[in-house]
Amino acid sequence: MTLILGLAAVDGIVLASDGQVTTGEVRSPGKKIFPLSNSILWAAAGELSLIQRVQERLTALPLDASLANLRDQIGELIKNCVSELLQMDFRSQFLTLDQDRLIQLHNAEFIFAEYSRKPELLHLSVFGSPEWITQRPFVAGNGDLFAYALLSKYQPQHLKLEQATLLAYKVVEEAIEVGAYGIGGPIDLWLLSAAGVKKLSTAELHNLAAHARKLRKQEIELLQNLAPETIAPGR
Repeated sequence: MTLILGLAAVDGIVLASDGQVTTGEVRSPGKKIFPLSNSILWAAAGELSLIQRVQERLTALPLDASLANLRDQIGELIKNCVSELLQMDFRSQFLTLDQDRLIQLHNAEFIFAEYSRKPELLHLSVFGSPEWITQRPFVAGNGDLFAYALLSKYQPQHLKLEQATLLAYKVVEEAIEVGAYGIGGPIDLWLLSAAGVKKLSTAELHNLAAHARKLRKQEIELLQNLAPETIAPGR
């Protein structure tokens, strides 16, 4: 189980995820965000066997190509990986007349991010159809609805990368704290900007955690300091 988040800022992109992989009832640490090149990151939520197969095929893509030029190749690659797994899965023969259930046998969502002159977020499902994410964040995995609810009040704000980084960390942290099944720490967070790709260090994540606590405290204090007459129901 996974929670991944892609958030575009005016000067970069944040990709964040939880750090837990769940297989049956067994939980273990696992990476979910990967560099594709010096300017492209990707992440995935869903079935591990499909994600691993896609990851193997992605290594054959040209490292100097832009995400726009790779878009259709990535879509075809994902579609082929799903088809291969379905052909090997003995359950497929029993679901030939139920396409919705058939596609759920091997399901995942993929997000690719690139920052050149502007932020680019590309979403692909198991159908292989690419969709550019514009003017909104992207979240996939367990706790996605909760994360979207937390993010909604900040849209469509034009955040700087530092602000988006804190927000992404805070949202993933709170989703984990609420206890969405199958997600847990440590939080993994990567940045894309004109300076390139950067994975935040443990020390930087601890600093973000301190700022997130401060922000939550300020939100609580703001509510507590509201004068009662300003929120009393009208008479």
